[in-house]
Amino acid sequence: MTEQTTQNLGHILQKGQIFGIDSMISFTIMLFCVLVFATTLSNESQNTSQNLLDYELEEKALLITDSLVKNHDENNPLLGSCIIDTDKKRVLTNILDIELIRKSKPINLNGIFAKQITVNTQGKIETIKLDEKNSNECIAVKRFAMVNNQKSILEMMVCRT
Repeated sequence: MTEQTTQNLGHILQKGQIFGIDSMISFTIMLFCVLVFATTLSNESQNTSQNLLDYELEEKALLITDSLVKNHDENNPLLGSCIIDTDKKRVLTNILDIELIRKSKPINLNGIFAKQITVNTQGKIETIKLDEKNSNECIAVKRFAMVNNQKSILEMMVCRT
């Protein structure tokens, strides 16, 4: 380097300008990167927690619907309305008795409740109300089954309190 350049560089280094501006720019860039990372992390955690709540509601809806079409429960037919084959001593899955479904009682699983069952048998729709609570978070699960020896679509509406 020439003597002139060395003097100019020494003058700048004495004032500390070259290091102050570089440090300030790199610090600003790092803060911006940390801000973007924190914002992204916050959004992802909120999305994950909402997805878990939605999954829990869907899981309970499937659980109740599966129980309805695969079990027999005289005390609460919502948990099982299948017909029993007395000759074979077993439950006939997916073959339901509409009278048992009509006797269903409300059920509450940790703040999740069955609101209604809709039975669509060849265009004839019957809705069985189980609970009158209002809720904005509901999901409906449809299932094919035989109701009174006719092909039907069961729709179970499950909500969160």
